[in-house]
Amino acid sequence: MSIITALAVAAGAVCLTVTFAGKKYTPAENTAYKVLQITDVHILNNPKKDAKAFKTITEMVNTTHPDLIMVTGDITSEKENMTAFHTFGEFMESFKIPWAFVFGNHEGLDNGHDADDVVDGIKIADKQQLSDYLESLEYCVYERGDENVDGMGNYYRNVTDKNSKVIMSLIMMDSNSYDSVNNGYDHFHDNQVAWYEKTVKQIAKQVNGDESRVVPSIAFFHIPMQEFKTAYDKGERIAGARLEKECSPAVDDQMFETMEKLGSTVACFAGHDHMNNYSAEYHGIRLSYGLSCDHNIYVVPFRGGQLINIKNDGTFTVQRLIRHRGQSTVTIGKEK
Repeated sequence: MSIITALAVAAGAVCLTVTFAGKKYTPAENTAYKVLQITDVHILNNPKKDAKAFKTITEMVNTTHPDLIMVTGDITSEKENMTAFHTFGEFMESFKIPWAFVFGNHEGLDNGHDADDVVDGIKIADKQQLSDYLESLEYCVYERGDENVDGMGNYYRNVTDKNSKVIMSLIMMDSNSYDSVNNGYDHFHDNQVAWYEKTVKQIAKQVNGDESRVVPSIAFFHIPMQEFKTAYDKGERIAGARLEKECSPAVDDQMFETMEKLGSTVACFAGHDHMNNYSAEYHGIRLSYGLSCDHNIYVVPFRGGQLINIKNDGTFTVQRLIRHRGQSTVTIGKEK
């Protein structure tokens, strides 16, 4: 049966969560679609070590039974990246559940290298080769996207209710990797912002017959926009804490401003900063870090994920999922 547990978070606040011990998790009655976000797995091509992350993911999937698993980047930072992708891909396919993916800053490892370059005796796969592999999988819904738009993996997927009415769009975008000119992390490029605006209007036209009648949407990407910091400092804090400086792009782009202007995107979910786990609202848009699932490279306060519950009326709630060291069950937070 359910056990009510008090969990002290790193910021010093206490919240009540529910641990489901061997009991199937039952979502709220008005939930139409569930998305499980996992991020920053960083597998090492070491079966014994990687098994820890895979066990956490398995427990979250078996507990929540999501309709879609959303992986927001950094499957690995290993040079043998194709080997890691095959290991992770075979693992994800075993669930027989649709899963989506956006690139992080580590996977390609092709910055300054051409396809098939050999570094330290290891052949590195570029993002195109990794994309080709992902698109070959049965349950992976990743799409390469428009080749005339920067980044790789700018695509979307509509969520429908039981009557096949579109109630939410999930927009996946490549937040790119490194900005060598400005010596920092990269940002959304202008043609990606234009692609986002075109996509939101296109969905509105298809669903509502009018590009101005936008459909609610949720965006997924890896590197947090600069507005994440602003949201934590000036917005409404919803959950979690800042435990490190945000590693946002070196250059501010116009993505958030475009989201605000169009009025479609109600939330953005990112990864990248393993220690940060906060969620805050700014100008009507929730900006939320996923919980890192890294068991290998970084020390993180909590390992787990987030369950995004999309409701029949096009709204959503989020629940934090935590699997503590040595614990075989998943601790599930209240809907917020």
